Amino acid sequence: MIMIRGFMEILQMTDGNGQRAFNDFTKISIRKLRLSSATVSKRLDELTEIKAIEEVVSKSKTGRRIISYRATDKGKRILGLAGELNKAIGTPKGR
Repeated sequence: MIMIRGFMEILQMTDGNGQRAFNDFTKISIRKLRLSSATVSKRLDELTEIKAIEEVVSKSKTGRRIISYRATDKGKRILGLAGELNKAIGTPKGR
């Protein structure tokens, strides 16, 4: 299966407790290579566009705008289906 670099990794990070900021995603490494800021930005836009994640906007104490991200119900369904697919592919039939 061909997956877009960083797509599932970013989606996985947004699932769970709390929200994630842009800089959290730049720490993702795939095959010992970190995602670039440009790639992270593009993936966040793509995931937001398909409504797999949503932006959460808040203000800091100084009034600075803070944007973080979290998985939507659709994003959680995508993760569930991907997990089922990985399990099915990883389990040889008839053995």
